[in-house]
Amino acid sequence: MGDVLDLEVVRATPETVLVALDGKSEAFVDPGELKDADGKLTVSVGSRVAVRVVAIDRATGETQLSAVSKDPVVVSSGQPGETAPAPGASLVVGMRVKGKVSGVERFGVFLEFSVPGASRPERGLVPTAELGVPRGADLRKAFPVGKELEAAVVAIDERNRVRLSVTALRDAEERRAFETYAAAEKTEDAGDGGKRSTFGTFADLKKKK
Repeated sequence: MGDVLDLEVVRATPETVLVALDGKSEAFVDPGELKDADGKLTVSVGSRVAVRVVAIDRATGETQLSAVSKDPVVVSSGQPGETAPAPGASLVVGMRVKGKVSGVERFGVFLEFSVPGASRPERGLVPTAELGVPRGADLRKAFPVGKELEAAVVAIDERNRVRLSVTALRDAEERRAFETYAAAEKTEDAGDGGKRSTFGTFADLKKKK
């Protein structure tokens, strides 16, 4: 609940917008949240949008999502019969970005990255605490200028300064992997007459492998 996800649009019509959750299920996003001032959809099949989880029905597994921005994180070239996407994309909290280290300071690492549809690269700071490195680590050695790095956008202040996090991205990936594993276990248990197997944390699961 409350998590922001970067998901791919698999159906886009004025009446229905569906996004892929895990390759096996889909979720509905209100089309009204993804329309421009003229009432046209800003997304098409293949677009990636930032959405927030607002509700989960534990009985059915149905997930209710709300668009963080009407503009897509990644635009699509469009598909026959689908509405064309907006000409640009916005940087939003929850977005996954990939770029190169452009500067290293004692308080963190600066990352320069591109945003689809933007005319120039964006620049954000990954604070030391968000890098996932041991205390006292040599940041210049661990993150030399030019090194490629992936991170998640965790905040954008009133001056459009972007804060990034490597640890938040890793945590989100582990959480999704755990949820996928749990869903698979539940399905297998149902096929075994309702017997449920028990398991610990995601770290425990990796140790078993």
